[in-house]
Amino acid sequence: VMAMGAHTGCNTVFGSTPPHNPHPYPWMNSLFQDGVTVAWMFGESFMVDHARRSVLPERLADMLLDPQGPGLDRETYDRLRHFSDAWMTDREIAELPKAWAVGGDGGMGDIGFQNVSKVVLQNRPNVKVLLLDTQVYSNTGGQNSDSGLMPGGVDMNQFGPQSQGKLTEKKGVAESFTAGHGSPFVAQVSMANAAHLYRAMLDALSYRGAAFLQCFTPCMPEHGVGDDAAVLQTQRARDSRVMPEFVFNPSCGERSEESFNLSSNPAQNRDWWETRRADGVRVSYTPAHFALTEARFRRHLKAVSAADAAKMAPLEAVLARVTQHDVTLRRHLQEDHRAHVPDFGCWIAAEREAGAPGAGLEYWALSRQLVLFCVERRRAWRALQSRAGIDNPDYRAQRALLAKVDRGEISLADLRARALELLAAEQPRPPATATPAVAGAPAGRG
Repeated sequence: VMAMGAHTGCNTVFGSTPPHNPHPYPWMNSLFQDGVTVAWMFGESFMVDHARRSVLPERLADMLLDPQGPGLDRETYDRLRHFSDAWMTDREIAELPKAWAVGGDGGMGDIGFQNVSKVVLQNRPNVKVLLLDTQVYSNTGGQNSDSGLMPGGVDMNQFGPQSQGKLTEKKGVAESFTAGHGSPFVAQVSMANAAHLYRAMLDALSYRGAAFLQCFTPCMPEHGVGDDAAVLQTQRARDSRVMPEFVFNPSCGERSEESFNLSSNPAQNRDWWETRRADGVRVSYTPAHFALTEARFRRHLKAVSAADAAKMAPLEAVLARVTQHDVTLRRHLQEDHRAHVPDFGCWIAAEREAGAPGAGLEYWALSRQLVLFCVERRRAWRALQSRAGIDNPDYRAQRALLAKVDRGEISLADLRARALELLAAEQPRPPATATPAVAGAPAGRG
């Protein structure tokens, strides 16, 4: 039915440690970067074996038993002698055993990225790839991977006065395979929506070509979350745009907007999904709110009083002034520029955790790096929206506002004092599109 080529890592340590392999199918633990190549070879072997043991005998039997048929002419004979999957029917392809590769973002997105790229480009009909994205080399001490989030926050990525942590943007491994890699089926999924996850896997299995699935995967010790929090954290990651979900299915059309589907995300046409606090106030749920729920980001948040928060700008006001291009040009470090981002100079508010002393809201000042994380994830989300053909009024409003500021029509002082008011004036906020598949607001802080 299937075989598995595994990149050595947490998936093999917890799931299949020789000699006690619990899986009832061939499973090979390979070097850290080579699991996907092993799975590819499994897939090629399955196709040869399937042709010799099933497809060709059945076709020859049909020829012998059908006296009215065309018989075995020279062209058909040569085709059968050099038979390949290209000549298999859809049913014969469906009967092929599947070759799966499984690994983490280090083994597949860093060290083994070239291997995965090669395999995905082959577009073999029975090779399927699953990347478990923890954003960290969690089996070797906590180094950042390319898929690591911008603030880093893991054991071997220090953040403090002398280090800004991880400055590079998150590498979108799944996104990279939706362009320049032929026609694979690609999905970014998680357990946030089990029905969507299983639908994507079933579609990947039935797709006549390679399939690549990237799955947000909490690592409890490295992320600093409870052992029972896996599903909750995946919901928070999806809803905050830290790792939005999408499906890229080339069979739906040759234009990007026909192939991309973002329907499993809340508020598909907005920058942020809005949730409602216990006091009835609606707030945007950003990557900073997600970061507040995981211990790996604790150095990027400082508790402050309500009085101190009143002296700072709210996060959304700062985000209105900054684009990712400003960050690329390092304008966020220039105090006299509209895009300046102060270190621990803006805030978010969150409800106290259940059982915590006191009641009401807690106020948190954010590191500069955490604000840049929000900017970077917003840019990545906007890029996905554009590829899916979704118009985002928040993006249009920000561009219009910043154009006026850069032309001198709005002063820097006025922008800093009234950023949210000026942004709202550029684009009235229509109701967010409903997403029936999305559950309500994540419980707990944030």
